[in-house]
Amino acid sequence: MTETHLIIDWTNFFINLDNWIKDTLELKEKILIKKIENKSKIMSKFYGTNVNDFRGETDFNLYILEDKGPIYDYRNTSKGYRKVNINIFDLKIKLRKITGGYKIHTTDNIQETKDNLKALNIFEQYYKQLKFESLNDVFNELNKYPELKWIVMRNFEGMPNKINIDKHLDVDLLVNDYYLIKRILDGTSATDNRYDDGKNRILNNVIINNKNILFDFRYIGDNYYDFKFQNKMLNSRIQHENGFYIPNKEMHLYSLIYHAIIHKSNISNTYIETFKQNGINNSDINKNNLKRILDTFMQINNFKYCKPESSVGYFL
Repeated sequence: MTETHLIIDWTNFFINLDNWIKDTLELKEKILIKKIENKSKIMSKFYGTNVNDFRGETDFNLYILEDKGPIYDYRNTSKGYRKVNINIFDLKIKLRKITGGYKIHTTDNIQETKDNLKALNIFEQYYKQLKFESLNDVFNELNKYPELKWIVMRNFEGMPNKINIDKHLDVDLLVNDYYLIKRILDGTSATDNRYDDGKNRILNNVIINNKNILFDFRYIGDNYYDFKFQNKMLNSRIQHENGFYIPNKEMHLYSLIYHAIIHKSNISNTYIETFKQNGINNSDINKNNLKRILDTFMQINNFKYCKPESSVGYFL
């Protein structure tokens, strides 16, 4: 599974980068970009902060690369200590030691590649956005990658064929690797407060039937549920008769109780029906009694309650 990245040599310091682009990185194209008109505005959009210096004031070389073996790990960056593609990030550090300062730019992840190309107004020309015809096609694509563990956490009744593909659809996934699923589905962050920049939100758009469909790429260790809870949900997953993965019956019930009373201020009527179908008495479907039931489950499994990122409610 390849990943597209950029290297920009703002001052054309190098004649070429043939001796530097190796291992899993492959040069696809070298493009000479003319100096940027309205430079301050474009460069500020490019970097997501106010920039008005030498970058973009002269013609520059842009290299488009494919990484055939992306590896994500933590590095100290200008946006803090966060996960980046270390194959390209570590190359940037080497090149900057030679050129000095910020004469070299590289993309840290696939989201930055998209953002940079859009800021330079060349996205359509140099990036082929992945698109799916149906939700079933999405699930089939996910099933091609054995290294990806994934489930649809809830609201999967009727999936994939009896679900309307429209602006109201929101697919809640739990995965073992955020950047892997983003790469597989070519997700585009749907918020400015995004994990890709070292922030919080994991909401992404995936294009299905030419529409932007919202997906939550929840991942192990993000505190949406306890780390051990998330691991058990993935390791005990079952395959739905329609071919996609869901939590087993026990994990579905208790993760839904958790979501209904810890993440939400009120219990959804949809969840009430699920609780009844799983044998919970109508008299117990209130926050106090559900919390008592959940506490027992959490204690038996040595799970902890976790405060999630700020876009998710926390009503403990």
